[in-house]
Amino acid sequence: MSGQSRSIEAILKDRLEVTLQIAEANTTQLRLNQKASGMMVLDLKDERDGVADSAHEDEQARNDAARDANLNKITDLEKKLSALDEELETVITKER
Repeated sequence: MSGQSRSIEAILKDRLEVTLQIAEANTTQLRLNQKASGMMVLDLKDERDGVADSAHEDEQARNDAARDANLNKITDLEKKLSALDEELETVITKER
């Protein structure tokens, strides 16, 4: 940019979009957590039944990786939201 501040409306529009992306990522995280909980129950059942080789270990590893990646996405989106909040505060302060 050429030193000009963006409008409050533009910042709020971007902020709303990021907020929606965070909500979507949180929904994904809840789904992945539920899946992980279900697999933990299956592990307990396998242990109780004396099953030595679990057939769902690969799926657990994929789910764990997906949860980690999604948490990183949420963290990045929260940083982006924070930056937008700072930008908004700067613009509001300049307009006073």
